Amino acid sequence: MTKRLQVYEGDGIVVTFDPNVCIHSAVCLRALPAVFDVAQKRWIQVEGAEPDAIVAAVAKCPSGALQTVRLGQAVPRGAPPTAAPVEVTPRPNGPLLIRGPIRVTKENGEVVDRASCSLCRCGATGTAPFCDGSHNRIGFKSPS
Repeated sequence: MTKRLQVYEGDGIVVTFDPNVCIHSAVCLRALPAVFDVAQKRWIQVEGAEPDAIVAAVAKCPSGALQTVRLGQAVPRGAPPTAAPVEVTPRPNGPLLIRGPIRVTKENGEVVDRASCSLCRCGATGTAPFCDGSHNRIGFKSPS
């Protein structure tokens, strides 16, 4: 079952969280605990830090589940042009982490543009081709 996109709006910034592609790395929790705290009912508290700090913390999200948009700016509709290379890093016993603008065309033809994402290697994800953390549940081991 697909979970809904979560949207958190604050002073000058909107943070979105797509639980369908989160790999639960907890990078956000460590990066900015005043904003990202799963012990709170509303687990993203955008008023807990300045927008620049939130943007920096969200940029560390390996799956792309977290995204930011500055209020008053157009929402990007495609991967921004860049001269930097895209990085692909296999995570031990987990997904392929993609850093850099990427466009993924899913089997159904849907096109998804992301600044980063995690692609499934175990085959158990319910959100193909994106990782949803199922590798932990099934005990996936990377090929040696």
